[in-house]
Amino acid sequence: MIQNMEYVVAVDVGGTDIKSALIDRNLMIISEKVIPTPLSGNTQEKILDSLIELVAEYSKIQKVSSVGVSFPGIFDDKNGICIWSENLIIENFHIKDLLEKRIQVPIIVRHDVRTAAIAELRIGAAKNTDNAIYMSLGTGIAAAIIMSGSICASNGYAGEIGHVNVNGKFACVCGKFGCLEAASSTLAISKAYASLSRTQGVSTEKIHSLVLQGDATAMDVWRDAMSAIGRACEILVTLLAPEVIVLGGGLSNAKAALLDPVSQYLADSLSFQQRPRVELAHFGSKAGVIGCAIIAFELLPG
Repeated sequence: MIQNMEYVVAVDVGGTDIKSALIDRNLMIISEKVIPTPLSGNTQEKILDSLIELVAEYSKIQKVSSVGVSFPGIFDDKNGICIWSENLIIENFHIKDLLEKRIQVPIIVRHDVRTAAIAELRIGAAKNTDNAIYMSLGTGIAAAIIMSGSICASNGYAGEIGHVNVNGKFACVCGKFGCLEAASSTLAISKAYASLSRTQGVSTEKIHSLVLQGDATAMDVWRDAMSAIGRACEILVTLLAPEVIVLGGGLSNAKAALLDPVSQYLADSLSFQQRPRVELAHFGSKAGVIGCAIIAFELLPG
């Protein structure tokens, strides 16, 4: 007897966009949609409304068996609570409880970077490794620390590599100065380019294109950002000795322009340390969505 295929909705909430998809048991994307993350007014209520609308839309395509959501910031995975998200300016957001009251299927909510790391650890670039780092480079920057095959959470506070001082030039949203996130996030790269070029509203994608074209200002901004990422990776390698560092998030779409300078930085800076492989996320910027699907299916029998 052939069983009916089950489908889940996977939603990856980011500081700029909400990525979502309807995904089957084979982790094939049936339908997908990206919408802007609400960043004004009652952000919490607007995010809830957006997620509920997405689930309703996908339910018109296939029956939805469960929902997996990932969320940025300091996140309590056990209880589904965003303790603090600096980019969304959200605090003590009981997102899982609030969604359960409005969505009539099983739902799980986890930290965005640790959820993306599940996809890369199970079936992606960190597969068959015991010790690895997954670094998400997007509007914010954080890492998932994988040791002895398990992802460390430490009550939601582990992996905040974005707030390590890499001697950056700019103030960070966390209130400190010199943080990696203030040097190398997609938002930081755009801001740095705007400051030097006096041209507002230039996206990281456009800056990457200008780098490939040899634009001097773009190359200077990019070089600084990549050096900061390399410095953060050097710290992680020295402390944790990972077998592989996987680079994901929106900035991973730059591919060689990200991978090559970070790899070269480590080649030049490491001495006694165990040298890891440095790889792009197998699922690219969709690692979060795939990870959400994996944890959503784990709620179901079979």
